[in-house]
Amino acid sequence: MNKDNSSMKMDPQLSLRLLAEGGVLVIAGVPEGTEFGIDLCAYTIGSDFRGVKMIPPGVHYVWCSSRGPYGDAAPRVGFVHFFHPNEIVVREWDHELEELRPRRIAEPEVERDRIRKNLAQLERVLAPYDYRYVVQWKELTGSVTESCVNRCRPSEGTIRTNITLQSCPDADRPRGGAATGSISRRNAAARLLLDESELLPDLKPVEGTAPRFSTVPLRVPHDAQPAEVSRHALDCINAVHKLLEGFETDDGLIEELQLAYAFFLVGYSVESLAHWRKLLGLLAHSQTAVTKHKLTYMKYSEVLAHQLPHLPEELMVPGPHNTVYKDVRELLVNLHAGGLSVSAERLTKRLEKKLGWEFEGLLDEDPEDQPVVIELPEA
Repeated sequence: MNKDNSSMKMDPQLSLRLLAEGGVLVIAGVPEGTEFGIDLCAYTIGSDFRGVKMIPPGVHYVWCSSRGPYGDAAPRVGFVHFFHPNEIVVREWDHELEELRPRRIAEPEVERDRIRKNLAQLERVLAPYDYRYVVQWKELTGSVTESCVNRCRPSEGTIRTNITLQSCPDADRPRGGAATGSISRRNAAARLLLDESELLPDLKPVEGTAPRFSTVPLRVPHDAQPAEVSRHALDCINAVHKLLEGFETDDGLIEELQLAYAFFLVGYSVESLAHWRKLLGLLAHSQTAVTKHKLTYMKYSEVLAHQLPHLPEELMVPGPHNTVYKDVRELLVNLHAGGLSVSAERLTKRLEKKLGWEFEGLLDEDPEDQPVVIELPEA
């Protein structure tokens, strides 16, 4: 995230063209001193700030963070919107919830037409979109379509750092059913011993507040037979197939991956990071999937090359306890084995340069996969 208050230099002719073609975001009633951001740039709202102009077409993430009386910042609350050329979007400040909301007036279209006619007079209170970071933003979100935005954003439209949760009745709890039979009761008792979260109250998101991402299948299905557990764990091709079948287009997965990461990177959405993390954990563990879906994995490796350098600091240190690093290493192995060595080498070089990650002995056989030799006593 870039918080840069320096002025942006731009050719006057280019500025006029971008002003004519770009979108406009108008915000009303936001208190002075509130933190405001769009995409990769963050600002502090001043007395004459009323929005942003020259917004390039495509997906953009807008957020605000209110300030307390002692200067403490509230968690970010924002929304995502797919801007069209010359589109005007109007938001107003909700003083009770301290967040931006859609304009609540009788004739919003009339207001937008009035803004369009008087745009020249409003220019001085509209900050230009900072094009110094537009290339970086396009690298992170260039595949996201409007249909993906409409499908994945919360139905209420607002994205928060943490989703709003509510307790659900015992009858609706996934583990709330009564156990029947001695075996079922023993299994339930064993689960309680192995996972103390079974004792915690079950919570579910308040309807309309959570991002609507696709469901990520389990690498090892719950109903897998004992003989199938190892096969699923070593190569989760069935789960990858099930995941890809849930998208209407071939690029649907790539679009969702980029949008989920944008929700996390800009909006600090914990739920979105968890979803992105699940997708990496699934896609990294199937050599067969790389072989059968080469184009998807080529695009995925390019997406990761732009996303991983923006990881939080605690996930940037390579090592056995960094699960992101371990999954990326496994993905690189499967890219080589699945016939995408060029993609693997590009991703490796990018991570070595940006993060200092090294992958020594990447193609060496893992000692855990080697056969175990047992010395039998002599007769």
